Amino acid sequence: MNKIIGRFGTVFLALSVFFVQGCAELDELRTANRRQAITIRDQMSDLDKLKTEVSAADKVNRAYEDRAQSDEEVKERLRADLESLARAIGGGAAVRDTIEGPVIQLPEKILFDSGLAKLKSEGETALKKIAEHLKANPATLVRIDGHTDIDPIVKSKYLWDSNHHLSVGRALSVFHYLVNKEDIGEKRIHIAGYGPNRSIASNNTDNGKRQNRRVEFLILPPTTKTDSK
Repeated sequence: MNKIIGRFGTVFLALSVFFVQGCAELDELRTANRRQAITIRDQMSDLDKLKTEVSAADKVNRAYEDRAQSDEEVKERLRADLESLARAIGGGAAVRDTIEGPVIQLPEKILFDSGLAKLKSEGETALKKIAEHLKANPATLVRIDGHTDIDPIVKSKYLWDSNHHLSVGRALSVFHYLVNKEDIGEKRIHIAGYGPNRSIASNNTDNGKRQNRRVEFLILPPTTKTDSK
């Protein structure tokens, strides 16, 4: 009888140990499952955040692409208008593409005599057509850039210390004509004189020097409220 009881006790003890171990393993399994569920939940939350960020980035990229396409369309329309304007002016007026946008350039021979900044009559005629374009587009701005070749000033040295001074003087003459004669608001106009620093042709030939002696007009879209008089 004692042997039976002993055997029963041994079996009961073994079952107890197994039950306790089983419960512990089950608790560990439940804990692991909870942790895994939390991890999956966190990963899903991170994935949702990532999807939101990607969607926002896509919207920004599309906005930039749309803006770039719009800017290109504006440039194309502007270039077409300037091509038409150059043909109307004639005398070597031409349109040139730059990083900042298309510009219409008038050669020195249209506007000025060599070494001088006083407008010729044919120069005023050309600028009148430029003014008509500006009046037809009252929200635009314009930058007037004076350019020269590299030859030192000789005949009019008494007027200009350098080609830079001459280029600025010519840009100013154009500015004064547009403001005083054509009633273009001065706040719409900016001027710059580059002298020989932005050549578009070689200064080693007479033809290249003639191309470099020019005044350019960069038509700019409005960025701030301006006087569109």
